[in-house]
Amino acid sequence: MNEPKPYFLFTHTPLHVGAGQSVGYVDLPIQREPHTKIPIVPGSSLKGVLRDHPDLAAQKDFLFGVGAGESSGGSAGALLIGEARVLCFPVRSAKGSFAWITCPLVLKRAQRDIGLKNAGITIAGERQVLAGNKVTLNGQVVLEDYTFTAKTDATLANLETELAGLVNDPVWKELPGRLVIVADGVFTHFVQSGCEIAQHVAIDDETGTAKEGALFNEETVPSETLFYGLIAEQRINGKNNALTVLKNLNGKSIQVGGGETTGLGWCTFALKA
Repeated sequence: MNEPKPYFLFTHTPLHVGAGQSVGYVDLPIQREPHTKIPIVPGSSLKGVLRDHPDLAAQKDFLFGVGAGESSGGSAGALLIGEARVLCFPVRSAKGSFAWITCPLVLKRAQRDIGLKNAGITIAGERQVLAGNKVTLNGQVVLEDYTFTAKTDATLANLETELAGLVNDPVWKELPGRLVIVADGVFTHFVQSGCEIAQHVAIDDETGTAKEGALFNEETVPSETLFYGLIAEQRINGKNNALTVLKNLNGKSIQVGGGETTGLGWCTFALKA
């Protein structure tokens, strides 16, 4: 196996990768890490999306493998796809419409996983943040209903520049000046409370009205969320160019998760290989 390479998903529309039914107030929650509550996209979900992508059809068996029940007897795929975690999360801001937030824990993980350079940032308490000028007003940042004391330094500006170059998307290029580094606990709060809960109801085909007992809630990660993960390749039948093939999807839109027919899950894909 070669050294894993980072990939990124930047959501254009709300994203729902379901965790099944729940006994809580959200009927269809999204998948999250159990210890941090950070939303994730499992590697199996992304693998299924990429396997069905028309631009990879000619190399499908090489990239993703062949089932054991096939006439060939089955074989492993060349791609090894890891789960994607949230790196930056959009939150409503009193100035500048919205901000992207992240936290020291997320940055340290990204430093370990994908070699993020400007990750050495600390926060002095949960009421303080490091924030860009586009979302700072009179030394404060207001995110949703919470007010924070804002500071800035050269490390933040360098981090904004580094992050902005990860995905070639015109909206993501607006990151400089909008990044806010919050405490780890504050980040956990926002990634739980900041996801949309949409109500749906099934319609009776005969009456054209709502079916009794068919109301349900669905949780989604908001648009403009940045995920990151790792993809590696292994030599299959003497070939080890799987990542080169996958780079053909760089900058293209792919649909991830449920709700395809209602516009959910469209993302920009980027692979740094």
